[in-house]
Amino acid sequence: MIAEERAIYEGRSRERRNEIVELHRQGLKGYEIARELSVSVGLVSMRLKEAREAGIDLTRYTADGDMGQKTAP
Repeated sequence: MIAEERAIYEGRSRERRNEIVELHRQGLKGYEIARELSVSVGLVSMRLKEAREAGIDLTRYTADGDMGQKTAP
């Protein structure tokens, strides 16, 4: 088995985090995101925590697609 290059791994990781963040913004719960992406709930939780720490806006969309009020965790 050959390990992939670090840059490739980091790119895939960022893309997965972006997918998780987008699904979170759409209102999905952690276990729903995990099921949708075929990953563990723990991974979803870690990626959302990383996003918060990086200052990424996790505000959920309203029914009409606009960013709504930020909900408390």
